[in-house]
Amino acid sequence: MPRYLMLAALALFCLYAPRAEAQAAQKSAPPTVAVLYFDYEGTTPGMEVLRKGLAQMLITDLKPTEGVTFVERGRLEDVLKELDLASSSRVDKATAARLGKLLGARYLIVGGYFDLGTTLRIDARVVEVETGRILDAHGANSAADDLMGAERQLVEALSRTLTTALPPIKTQRDDPPRKPPTRKTPARLDKATALQYSKALDAGDKGQIEIATRELQAVIKARPDFELAVDDLAAMMQ
Repeated sequence: MPRYLMLAALALFCLYAPRAEAQAAQKSAPPTVAVLYFDYEGTTPGMEVLRKGLAQMLITDLKPTEGVTFVERGRLEDVLKELDLASSSRVDKATAARLGKLLGARYLIVGGYFDLGTTLRIDARVVEVETGRILDAHGANSAADDLMGAERQLVEALSRTLTTALPPIKTQRDDPPRKPPTRKTPARLDKATALQYSKALDAGDKGQIEIATRELQAVIKARPDFELAVDDLAAMMQ
């Protein structure tokens, strides 16, 4: 092969090889998922704030899902404040898509919950941000005073969706094997404690650290096995 052709081929390789490598790395990156605040569709006073505690627990319990990265609730709260939506009780479809893009999320988990008599119902959908297409939908029922019953059902169903309905993820050969996750949420959580936990998160979001700290301490005193609340308190006191 003439030398000038060899040099041209080498130049093309140097030009396109880094780009191809970057594209391959991008393809192998885990998709990012954001859990938005669910809409409260019931009529019980004070239940709306539960959406914050529910989002925090869903994110924490879904994090061990293989091949998926989750947006932290704090980041969601920051973006809502930037858009002046922190006090909004509902987010429409167009705003949800905008939130997803600002959060750098490829998929959203959105939904709603309501209580009726002695029953609590939570519904969730997995939505592709770019197209608005619903990949899957799940619903869960539990006793009104057993939030974790419905939450656990949703976590199991959503984990299956995220590992089967999303594009396959390439993993590096030298990635260390994941250890079995340790749940940081209790097996059962009564409504009063769940609401108190949610109020603590809401107070923290509003900068009312003293109130948030006091509420979290009360939650932990009532439920020492609520490790997520312990972590939240530690982060708040840093």
